[in-house]
Amino acid sequence: MYNILAIDDDEQFLQSLVGLLKYKNYNIKPVSNPAVVPEMMKNNEYDCILLDVKMPGIDGISLLEKIIHAHPHIPVIMISGQSTLSIAVESIKKGAFDFLEKGADLDRLLITLQNAIDRRNWTIEREHLLSELYEQYQMVGQSSAIRRIFNQIDTVAPTEAKVLISGETGTGKELVARAIHLRSNRSSKPYIKVNCAAIPETLIESTFFGHKKGSFTGAMQDQKGKFELADGGTIFLDEISELPLPAQAKLLRVLQDGEIEKIGEQTARKVDVRIIAATNQDLTAKTKEGKFREDLLHRLKVFEIRIPPLRKRLQDIPILADHFLQKYSEKYNKRLIDFKEQSLKILLQQSWPGNIRMLENVIEKTVIFARGPHIQPEEIIHALQTDFQADTSIPGNLSLKEFLEVQEKNYLLQILILNGGKILKAAKALGLDRATLWRKMKKYRIDKSFPK
Repeated sequence: MYNILAIDDDEQFLQSLVGLLKYKNYNIKPVSNPAVVPEMMKNNEYDCILLDVKMPGIDGISLLEKIIHAHPHIPVIMISGQSTLSIAVESIKKGAFDFLEKGADLDRLLITLQNAIDRRNWTIEREHLLSELYEQYQMVGQSSAIRRIFNQIDTVAPTEAKVLISGETGTGKELVARAIHLRSNRSSKPYIKVNCAAIPETLIESTFFGHKKGSFTGAMQDQKGKFELADGGTIFLDEISELPLPAQAKLLRVLQDGEIEKIGEQTARKVDVRIIAATNQDLTAKTKEGKFREDLLHRLKVFEIRIPPLRKRLQDIPILADHFLQKYSEKYNKRLIDFKEQSLKILLQQSWPGNIRMLENVIEKTVIFARGPHIQPEEIIHALQTDFQADTSIPGNLSLKEFLEVQEKNYLLQILILNGGKILKAAKALGLDRATLWRKMKKYRIDKSFPK
């Protein structure tokens, strides 16, 4: 049963409202003294308010402003026996949901009341959904680098500017794109992700713009493209650098004209889509190589956000590790509290070629291996070993020499941990002399005190 607050100095009108709305299963609270309303609203929750315009002491418009300021999600329907167009317009401008004349058709009153409640319910539901999405796609960190990204997101999100997000694989480019969408005026509209590298070249145009039935072999029915599905919202073009040149030319037209052409359709369609693109490549270098259109790059890079690799924001590793620890402890129903100091040291000594995605994989595996409430160094090592054996998040642009160096560093760390940080003992286990191990530790910037 919905709670309605009716405010009017006309007692007879209030009683008629009470009779009508109770009959329609509303719980209505009549108030003839507007001065008591602010205090009442502190202690009671209402789904809608019916408010008279002309009352002694305080007029309805002034009370409306106070209500909207203190309770912006409660819809207010203004009611007046002395209706004028100027009063109605002023009420709506001040935030009223609607304006009705006293004596208006009862069906109209009931329909307006239900519409107001429906919108309030939708607003509450939307906020709950957005809250869940914010939590799901939250970005974690306190380093100056991540704070700068937070500020950039807050700056660009409310605008309609196109955004280019650049960064290595696994740095969280989609999280940034999601955050921009969720903080934008398009947050209630679609968010469509397209992985440009995963679309066969022959299907790119159909995937982007859709096709009509019979427009080519295999087109058994009309198909909406990603841009049409994203109309009114945001489209995220991941790995934009992998888009072939002919597809780049067609994408450029969308950016220039805001129009798409379905395959098999002669007329262009207008679409209202915000474009966010992401790349792990240097697009400026690719334009010089003739592999990416310079005019398209300029269109996409109205606002650029560069995400640093995890190795350049070490301050965030303990925070991220703890975040993932809590996440996967809950998922796997384990009571894990924190990391041993040496365990954190191991995490801080890694180069993390797969960035945050790799760190998350390692922590998830660590949670699975963990036997006690505090994560032990050997559990981290075990997770790192299995991650490097089967990790698909390591960038494909590493040379063999770089990849082997990553492996060597992590194996050195493992042996040092297993030998309690004793250099001579670790060197013997590695089949090295003490001086050679020292040189390798210096090369990989392994702390001499690690992991004592």
